[in-house]
Amino acid sequence: MATTSFSIRLSKDEERIAQLLTRDAWVYFSSLISSRDLFHVKEIPMMPRSGSITIVADEEVVQYYLDFSSAYEEELALAGWEVSRSKAAAQSFCVKLQDISGQVAGAGRRSQEAVG
Repeated sequence: MATTSFSIRLSKDEERIAQLLTRDAWVYFSSLISSRDLFHVKEIPMMPRSGSITIVADEEVVQYYLDFSSAYEEELALAGWEVSRSKAAAQSFCVKLQDISGQVAGAGRRSQEAVG
């Protein structure tokens, strides 16, 4: 049974954003309680390397990457990045993921806010 996935070429800055997202996705999806949610742990991409990432076409995983891609401004600032650089990298990563997946950044957060 083949699983559909999205492969995306990344700039060095986009790759750093994707690496941070992947690191935190393991914690996020591992901390969920239900067995359906734990299923997503195996769907988290491997750490992006060599300018590319492959993400399984799972709506929740893709939405996580879209919704949290801009969450690293402070962490990257501590590493010497300008805020404009981290914003540009997060935005360009999101555009690539949105274009290939058809999903929209922020949609997951809006649906969570409507429920909560």
